[in-house]
Amino acid sequence: MNTIPLTSQTAKQQIHWWRFFGAITLLSVVGLMGAVSQSEVKTEIPGWVVLQKSSNGDHTELIQKAIDSVARTGGTLFLPAGTYRHTGLIGRANVHLRGAHVSSVKLIYTGKSGDGITLEGHPDYFTISDLTLKSEQRSNGWAIRAEKGTHRSLRMEHLNIVGFENGILITDALNITIRDCRIGHTFPNHPKGIGIQIGNGRDRGGNGVTVADCYLNSLDKGIITYAQACLISRPIMELCHTGIETHGITSIVMPWYDSTTDVAHVSIQPNTVGGGESGTGVLLLGYGTSGSNIKYGSNTERSRTVMLPERLDFPPGDDAKNLRGIKLGNVVIDRDGVIYAREFKKLP
Repeated sequence: MNTIPLTSQTAKQQIHWWRFFGAITLLSVVGLMGAVSQSEVKTEIPGWVVLQKSSNGDHTELIQKAIDSVARTGGTLFLPAGTYRHTGLIGRANVHLRGAHVSSVKLIYTGKSGDGITLEGHPDYFTISDLTLKSEQRSNGWAIRAEKGTHRSLRMEHLNIVGFENGILITDALNITIRDCRIGHTFPNHPKGIGIQIGNGRDRGGNGVTVADCYLNSLDKGIITYAQACLISRPIMELCHTGIETHGITSIVMPWYDSTTDVAHVSIQPNTVGGGESGTGVLLLGYGTSGSNIKYGSNTERSRTVMLPERLDFPPGDDAKNLRGIKLGNVVIDRDGVIYAREFKKLP
């Protein structure tokens, strides 16, 4: 085996084996421009930094200095398995904050109130993945808050958010992906808070937003979106009062709700950001044959809803609350292609 020349006994002691992407890579220790000491940070190649905590105390300063250092050139800050305690962190543009695995890395916020991670203004290409964000004292803030400037090309993947009253807030979202996240399990007996919110409902919304394969539990509202061109794919909602509340143009693919989602599976409300009744519409794919629970803000939102259920082997039937077939606004098409428009005012 080839060996790497060592310049000191200290360097020898700092060599560890790390496995990345299925290959074993030998990591050596270098300084981070004086921001974090060599005993706390290891690096493999420029752009990849591995954080090594040296104690079980507060790690706010250690993690923040590492984030700031990586942000200078762009790259990944890797958190090995373990528990990291902090009082609030600032996310920077061009940084990927990545854990070893969602079940083995716990980033614990210790404050009684406030937000876990706050993104700086215009944090383009910020990514966070593969870790758990936990509020130790059940803060009423957000696990991740992004409301300064415009947020472009953000990715949040493989996260478990627990303890916070609210999950992820992005007020001006352009090309945003939130995928494979589990948010909630905070107040199972009294659901409260918001899982994911896109836009602020006043002067900010979004465009090009994807929320995919997320499990939301024990929340007042699972997802609120004011975005135009928002895709919500395969959401699972349990113990939520409202599953999805949309004020924009949204496509929802194969949603799953349990019976505790009692106020509305989908609440379709007017656009409060850019023009009242304009810019609102919903396409529901794979929903409705086992019962529908949709709430409309007005007849405008009702007429702009297109529902395509997962099965077409039942006729629409007479129960206006239990539709069968394809619903296109005020018209229903059954499995035989028959169009039902008679007494359409009875349809929800």
